[in-house]
Amino acid sequence: MFDRLRKNARAAALLADVFDFDIARLDPVEPVRLASGGELRAVAGDASGGTFFVCDDGPVLYAGSEGTAGIVATDPGAVVRLVVGVPTWHDVVANAPDVNAMLAAFESSYAEMKEYEPRIDQLRSEAGAELELGDVDVEELLASLSRCLTELSPGYVLLNENGDEYDPL
Repeated sequence: MFDRLRKNARAAALLADVFDFDIARLDPVEPVRLASGGELRAVAGDASGGTFFVCDDGPVLYAGSEGTAGIVATDPGAVVRLVVGVPTWHDVVANAPDVNAMLAAFESSYAEMKEYEPRIDQLRSEAGAELELGDVDVEELLASLSRCLTELSPGYVLLNENGDEYDPL
C-alpha cells in the first residue's frame, strides 16, 4: 500500500492534505519502542504530531503526541481505508468497544467536518478511486477499529525512551 502511495502523487497529497495521513512525516515526537521488543516502523504522521507505525510487519499502531497509543488497523491497507472512510477516527476511539456509540460520534464529527470541507464526500471517493480501495463501509471500519483497540492493542504496548508506557487510545 505505501509503495502505491509513493508512486501516486495525487493520492499521497489527498491523504496528507485532507485525511491527515502524511507518508513524508515519519519522525515521532520522541523515541519509542514496543515493550515486546518487536519491530516498529514509522509509515506516516499527522499534523498533531502523531505517528503511525507498522508493528512486526502486521498491525498499525498510532502513537499520539500526548502519550496515547493503540492499534488502529490490522495492516497498512486497512489503515488507509480507515483514514479515508472515517476521516474523524480520532473522535470515535473513546467510544470503543460500543460500535453504535462510535457510529454516533462519527456522524456528529463528520457533520462538523462537512461544514469546513463541503467537498469531503467527493474527496473520499476520489481518494478511494485513486487507491483502488473499493467500497468502504463505515460500520465495518468502526467494528474493525473497535476490535483493534480492544483486542489487539493490549499485545502492543508502546514505551517511551524512559520505559514509561503510553496510555491506551
